[in-house]
Amino acid sequence: MVIVRREVTTTPAVLLAGVALLYLAAQLLIPTLGMGIGWDEAVYASQYAAHAPPAVYSAPRAQGVPLLVAPIVAITDEVVVLRIWLTLISSAALFGAFAVWLRVKNHWVVPLAALLLAGCWLSLFYGNQAMPNLYVALGAVAATGFLLTGTPLGLGASMVAVSLMRPTDALVLAVPLAAYALWQRQFRELAALVVGLGIGWAQWMAEAIVRFGGVTERLGAAGEHNDTGLTSTLGEQAGALDGPALCRFGVECGGVSPVLLIWWIAIPLATAAGLWAARHTAWFRPLALATATAVAMALPYFFYVDYAAPRFLLPVYALLALPIANAARLALLPVLAGVAAHLILQGAVAVAMSSDTRAERDVMNAAAEELRPRIEGPCVIYGQGGAQLGYLLGCESQAIAQRFDDTMPARIQEFRERGYDLIVTHRGVKPPAYTDDWEAQKLPGPWRARFGESS
Repeated sequence: MVIVRREVTTTPAVLLAGVALLYLAAQLLIPTLGMGIGWDEAVYASQYAAHAPPAVYSAPRAQGVPLLVAPIVAITDEVVVLRIWLTLISSAALFGAFAVWLRVKNHWVVPLAALLLAGCWLSLFYGNQAMPNLYVALGAVAATGFLLTGTPLGLGASMVAVSLMRPTDALVLAVPLAAYALWQRQFRELAALVVGLGIGWAQWMAEAIVRFGGVTERLGAAGEHNDTGLTSTLGEQAGALDGPALCRFGVECGGVSPVLLIWWIAIPLATAAGLWAARHTAWFRPLALATATAVAMALPYFFYVDYAAPRFLLPVYALLALPIANAARLALLPVLAGVAAHLILQGAVAVAMSSDTRAERDVMNAAAEELRPRIEGPCVIYGQGGAQLGYLLGCESQAIAQRFDDTMPARIQEFRERGYDLIVTHRGVKPPAYTDDWEAQKLPGPWRARFGESS
């Protein structure tokens, strides 16, 4: 009897699907699923929420995230349902973005790159949060791949997605991609890039005219809000490698973790090794484009925006994952050992960040539940946690980052004159003097409230 043995091979697409499923499972396992809503998330989610009025929308924000979460927040106020929705979306987006690169090179390097990105604590922590940076990162990966494969429709769609999420990031992304398209005389792709970028920016500019008094005014307000100008935040970004999520508003980045610093320094070294491994192959040009695009997207956050947030660098890590993964072709076992160390280290940071953040937001959720019985009619919440508490309680809101103004903001005064009850919330800062004779209430943890009846 002759036994015919068939060789079983696992295709890169199947490996990539496995990575996406692992990413989905990891998001469900780390302590983010039951985590309360954050400030930025509340602002984004409230824009189309059925249960809460829109929170104050600052000039730099864009409509990408509100549109992404609109199908959920329009029908339910359950944050855990929003988390599940975003877990599914981010996992599918990870697969879709890197699947484009399988058309550039159908090789196990591509799913390995996806695994490197999925294993970053930033991807795990922000995967099911209503924040734009992960989608900018995946959009950048997809756009670069579509340009390389000569797919104008995909490139244009990717640029629309990125420009709706963060228009300025899309503008930076467009520069190296447009340069490459001109060099290669890919004029259809160049046109698609410009149209896609233009759609997102047109929406942002139209909103600027309607809500902010004009494009110039909105750009100026956005620059002021983001502390833009020539600067250097390399030290702050290094200090934030293991958190906090934002080094601003009096929050220090803290010291630099030696282990995370080694991880950070290894990134450009591994990138160089991956490029070296591809130097005599057709794979070099795509990896070089990904690397150049990553460098371009890093520069504004190192030398133009004067504060640090680790999530700003997600597009950089996403694009560099491709040449880093290619370094495995030089020395497979050492690189795989490095990948294992990367996953363990980044997973530990993700769990720590998620646990700390969930504990903080659990206290805020408890504070909201104690405030809920006090709310009988139209209300406005002003102070620390204002956006989150307003979202949870269905009130108008205005948040503060550091301290209260000496006088009541005109917007808050207008609500009081319209018959809204005012709740001033604070944590670790002195409440405004005009609330000295208002009823005070201690809330869970460090939270406090003062109640002003409508005037």
